[in-house]
This record gives sequence, structure tokens and C-alpha cells, in this order.
Amino acid sequence: MKPCYWDTSALLAMLFQEPGFARVRNRAFHEGGLPGYTSFFTFVEMESAYARRIAEGSLGRDALSRLRLEAGELESALAVIWPDDEILADARRNVAALGLRPADAIQLASARAAVEAQARTLFLSLDERLNEAAQAIGLVLAR
Repeated sequence: MKPCYWDTSALLAMLFQEPGFARVRNRAFHEGGLPGYTSFFTFVEMESAYARRIAEGSLGRDALSRLRLEAGELESALAVIWPDDEILADARRNVAALGLRPADAIQLASARAAVEAQARTLFLSLDERLNEAAQAIGLVLAR
């Protein structure tokens, strides 16, 4: 089984049981996705997603405690990649070379660090543009 690096989009799909949920669940449980890796930034992005959904009215404040509890369980199953000088430099290169938003650039740099920590780590995201960028830098996508 190969561990997966989890992008925010994949974790949110699991929590919200979004359209990509079945694909994520299959990857997670059949390809060794948990435990796995994610960026320190993932859970900040998740809080942003919760706030956006509350503001849009698609998420009630009463559901927030449950989501945070479930997110905490996911976080405990993932090794969190913290930035160092190499990851930050890699993220900067990703912005310039791939035209990524800063958050996506950090995710890819963190994923590359996870691959270096454990060879054959797969990249798991529901963001197709990010998947294309991941392949461009040599990461292998979870299928």
C-alpha cells in the first residue's frame, strides 16, 4: 500500500461527502491513503472553507463543531509537513514556474517533501489544475 499526500480538496470532499467523495474514499481505503501526509496549511484552508460555506448559507454554524471534530480525527491520521527553507523555496518556484496560487504552491512543495520522506507517496487532490501541476513536477497521482 502506498501512502497518500492529501490536498485540502480531498479532505473537504470526505468531510462534506461532496461529488468526489466516492473517488476519495476509494483512494483512501484501497490505496493506503490513511495514514498519510498533508501540509500544515491544509487545516487553515479547511477553516476558510467552513467560513465561506457559513457565509453562503450552505453550512449551519451548528455543524461546525462536528466538522472540526472529524477534521481533528483526520489530522491525527496524517503526518503534517511543516515548512522549512527548502519547502518555502520550492513553493516560490512553483508559483513562478507553474503559475499557482500561493496555497497550491505550498501544497505541492509539501507533497514533494512527503515523497522525499517516504518514496512512492501518491498525490491526492480533486483540483484538476493542481493535479496537472503535480504531474508536471513529477508527483504520481492517486488513481
